[in-house]
Amino acid sequence: MENSVFKRKDWIKSLKLISPGNPLRDGVDLILDARGGALIVVGNPEKTLPITVGGFPLDIEFTPARLFELSKMDGAIILNADAKTILRANALLIPNPNIPTVNTGSRHQAAERFAKQTGELIIAISERRGVVTLYKGDLTYPLKSSASIMSRANQALTTLDSYKQVFNRSLEHLSVLEFTDSVTASDIANIITRAEMLKFIEEEIDTYIIQLGKDGLLTKWQLLELMSGVEEIEVLILKDYLSEEKLADIPKLLETLKQLKSEQDILDQFVVMKHLGFNNPDQPLIPRGYRVLDNIPRLPSPIVEKIVGNYKNLNKLLGAKEEELDKIEGVGKIRAHQIVNCLMRMKEITKTFSSRNINKIL
Repeated sequence: MENSVFKRKDWIKSLKLISPGNPLRDGVDLILDARGGALIVVGNPEKTLPITVGGFPLDIEFTPARLFELSKMDGAIILNADAKTILRANALLIPNPNIPTVNTGSRHQAAERFAKQTGELIIAISERRGVVTLYKGDLTYPLKSSASIMSRANQALTTLDSYKQVFNRSLEHLSVLEFTDSVTASDIANIITRAEMLKFIEEEIDTYIIQLGKDGLLTKWQLLELMSGVEEIEVLILKDYLSEEKLADIPKLLETLKQLKSEQDILDQFVVMKHLGFNNPDQPLIPRGYRVLDNIPRLPSPIVEKIVGNYKNLNKLLGAKEEELDKIEGVGKIRAHQIVNCLMRMKEITKTFSSRNINKIL
């Protein structure tokens, strides 16, 4: 259920409204601290007000203190869609009683039916249990404490850090294979699988950051640091190895990989390999040289494109002479010298990595 929640954009907006640091969350916390209960409707008044009766209209600016005071009455509190205006208080919700509900308490039954009928956000605060439950459309989500979410976020960051280290070692291994002309389809499927797994964990941590609000700033910085360059490297690898027909569809391919239904699919290299257009895991592949050239400082992308277009693959590029590179538009003698020297150093560096040892730690 939780994954379903976060895959819906309308839920993201709702969770931001009630994340720590926002006035609505401050008001909810005041009610919880006082061991009170409440039913709060947040949505388009054209949808919400017609199925409420009683209470009294207010149309006043929202403040946490006002929400707290109004919650002392039995009826629901109606807010506008951005939770900046209190429209009505002490209202009775009258959703269609034939709408099915799994709840037993009258407050939560009304909240669930109202949410299903209107598609708007309903916040139910249980006085007896001190629990906050969000209802929107056909989904239900129990709001967790910041401490609980932070604990889960930290665990996920630890997992992400471990996967990132494995990913980096995979890149070192790929460099060894590229400079020894030993890359296979299985190797590329393996590293793309690792990149997608990193993005899978990143998406989970993003959901925690949304729920943490202002408390999630440090977590957000840690996530940005760990994921720095991952998608860029993934795109470079795809540009290196995809067939000419698939090169134009890299954004579509990345979206397809993102939409894989389960973690098991993401971890299945054969599923990924199929999406990449490879049928034989042992199929030999030769890189075009995009990723290698990207490691050369101050080499603009348009020039990289021209170099790759001229040499077609890394094997030919490694044998390039300065005079040849100098003739390519935009390269010049200085860059030609830099490219040749950098390629030579990269080749020497890869010799220091034992492919056998890297495989052991992978």
